[in-house]
Amino acid sequence: MAVVPLIAIGLGIFFLLVIAMEIGLRWQRLGARGGAKPTKLAPVPDHLFTAMLGLLALLLGFTFSLALNRYEDRRALVVAEANALGTAFLRAQLLEPVSSKALESSLYRYAQLRVDWSERAEAGQDDPRMASLQSQIWSEVGRAIRTDPSPQLTRGLMDAVNESFDLAASRAAARGAHIPGAVLEILCLSAVLAALMLGYSIAASGGASGTRHRPAALLLLLLLALALTMIFDLERSVSGTIQVSQEPLKALLSSMRQALTA
Repeated sequence: MAVVPLIAIGLGIFFLLVIAMEIGLRWQRLGARGGAKPTKLAPVPDHLFTAMLGLLALLLGFTFSLALNRYEDRRALVVAEANALGTAFLRAQLLEPVSSKALESSLYRYAQLRVDWSERAEAGQDDPRMASLQSQIWSEVGRAIRTDPSPQLTRGLMDAVNESFDLAASRAAARGAHIPGAVLEILCLSAVLAALMLGYSIAASGGASGTRHRPAALLLLLLLALALTMIFDLERSVSGTIQVSQEPLKALLSSMRQALTA
């Protein structure tokens, strides 16, 4: 399924808001019937217009907070997974050489897959290579538990590996989680109605053309469109411009490579 570019979404929102404002500006003409002379518009009460903008600001803040919290959750999961994999790799180095070398190599290849998964556009899909490598790592951990004489070490290794697998599943779930579509639809509808009321208010106070207030109104709509576009950007966990940094996993991969080649 093709992904609509963010710039197209932003421009679409902006032009939709401008069209809504223009409809409000020309309400007087649209309200005319046949050859009847348009009636003079009554200004929108200040408290009503303020309430509309306040409700829009509340919805914007609420939705932006949801999107930002999801972004922070994804960022925290990357750090947590890197820490868990790093702990498992360090504990694997303490095993008997027969068990440690194979497990270290498998953990290194698994970390490579995790970095690759993080940077692919289809990262939300299951990767059969990852499931196969997880099974292999778990089997190697099982062999280490049965052969290593230190139960405390092998139990710690098992916990670290299990935690890293759990975090991989958590990251996949976090990437697939989105703000409910109904929330975004209500937010966009509220923005359009606010733009409509803005145009109505301008026409009532400054003439049907709204020439004096049009530049300021267009600037307001542009800022509103940018805010909405940013929310959609934060929602795109893979294809957006605001992406979670994978540096913790990449730094871990680099340290693993150095340890294996030392």
